[in-house]
Amino acid sequence: MNDIPFVGRDVELRDLKHLLDKKSASLVVIKGRRRIGKSRLIEEFAKGQHFLRFEGLAPTRSTTAQMQREEFARQIHLQIGIPGLESIKDWGTLFTILAQNV
Repeated sequence: MNDIPFVGRDVELRDLKHLLDKKSASLVVIKGRRRIGKSRLIEEFAKGQHFLRFEGLAPTRSTTAQMQREEFARQIHLQIGIPGLESIKDWGTLFTILAQNV
């Protein structure tokens, strides 16, 4: 983690906490310019909680959806130990397996 003090994101942290406290699923997309603290915001929010971190492949002309799924499966395997997901052909199955194992 980072030793630099984290300031100025109270509203965002409160919004994320509100979503976490809901009794239903939420998908949160954090977007913005480079180097404005998106990853740090999530790291600060996740302190003390069960947290999985996934990073997609950079989009290129040669990056396919299956390549993205295989990378996601690889990261699932590294973080929670589920092997053999690389051949799965749809996101729904990958997310279902992830949800059943966390």
